[in-house]
Amino acid sequence: MCGACCRMPNGIVRVSDAEIARIAAFLGMGETEFIELETEVAPDREGLILKSRSDGACAWLTEDNLCRINPVKPDKCRTFPFEWVNSDSSEVCPGLKRNGEEKSIQHHGNRHEHKTGTKK
Repeated sequence: MCGACCRMPNGIVRVSDAEIARIAAFLGMGETEFIELETEVAPDREGLILKSRSDGACAWLTEDNLCRINPVKPDKCRTFPFEWVNSDSSEVCPGLKRNGEEKSIQHHGNRHEHKTGTKK
């Protein structure tokens, strides 16, 4: 894993109630504490997203490009780039290019977005 997707510019990771419960339990935190410390309101104000570091990378990404919450990471993280991509994903994810050609990814109706509002 290269971790490039975890550094996607303006990327956001929405978290559901079930994902919040799963991550909080994994970290040994209460759900309310996790929400207060590790999430923020989404730009469209429709739910919560994981906080990012000041450099824009995911707060859970280590210096070794490993996910500190990998066993319980959100579905958005777990399914990229196999079930969804954004229009600029091939610029970020080297796994989407092989021999200089962009791989075709089938979309399964999932809607994911950047903070800029681009939806796919």
